[in-house]
Amino acid sequence: MNTSPTDDDSQAVSEATDFLVHLVDDPTNASLHAKIQKWRKAKPAHDAAWLSMVDIWHLAGDIGPVALPLDISTDNQISIGVSKSPTSLRRRAAFLASALCFIGLGFLFGDDIRLSLMSDYRTGTAENRVIQLPDGSTATLGARSAIALHYTPQARQVQVLAGEVFFSVRHDDTHPFTTIAGGATVRDIGTRFDIDKEKDRIDVAVSEGSVGLTYDTPDRSPERHMTAGDVISIDLRSKTLTTSRMAPGEIGSWQQKRLTVSDASVHSLVETFRRYYPGIIVSYSTDLTASHVAGTYDLTDIPGALRAVAAPAHVGVRTLGSRVLLIGGKAS
Repeated sequence: MNTSPTDDDSQAVSEATDFLVHLVDDPTNASLHAKIQKWRKAKPAHDAAWLSMVDIWHLAGDIGPVALPLDISTDNQISIGVSKSPTSLRRRAAFLASALCFIGLGFLFGDDIRLSLMSDYRTGTAENRVIQLPDGSTATLGARSAIALHYTPQARQVQVLAGEVFFSVRHDDTHPFTTIAGGATVRDIGTRFDIDKEKDRIDVAVSEGSVGLTYDTPDRSPERHMTAGDVISIDLRSKTLTTSRMAPGEIGSWQQKRLTVSDASVHSLVETFRRYYPGIIVSYSTDLTASHVAGTYDLTDIPGALRAVAAPAHVGVRTLGSRVLLIGGKAS
């Protein structure tokens, strides 16, 4: 039996999250309990998704029976009983992995190990680190970021494996400096620039000087010349590039633990905030890619930053326990 997560599984996880949020808000609502029971019984995928989301709340450390009335002692309460059959357990494990990826915690299932093996330098949650490169250039790694160095007598290359990195490059015509991030290649022409590599996008921004940017596209588009203030965002799903402008002095502002954006989707900011938050940020029941915001956000106060981002998008933010933030639905 195939137990791999599918798009339908992700939809079930989204619906389970929505139900769980409402249940936390109104734990004694008998009608809501009945509705959840009916939904869980409708499909095996629904039940597996529900149990996986309950597991995740417990992973948060301070979410338990007091917060979630999930005892099975009465008909009106929600059961968290687990079938002991191997197939059910495999199915539940697959859903748990799918759910963790859905809320941005896929790194718990291998990314940390992969990055530790592939990288020369990496950072943890909310950690920024300045790396002196062998040629005298510097690379400042943002939170949960990783790079690998590939230096030869002929050339200098740095691969951005994850997260965000600000480069200040010592120019050398005889030893070109290139940066690789996914399918994007940035060629230094004497510059300071920023690369942000997330799971669904790559952003390149130039603070000073200029770079040449190429990206693997079906039409083999030519190198794009970027100068100070230029920003290019690459959608890794659609393979499309979007250009914009930003004050050069604000590029790389996250190095001072503040993040300034001129036109960023709420979704992309949530992805960034996750790297600076020592807990879980869950987005649910709302498409956050369509809403765009501009502003400056404090990376030392992620709950406050998340609320500031959500407000103009009319999206709600809630807390669950001390380490879980929920963003989604309509603001109350």
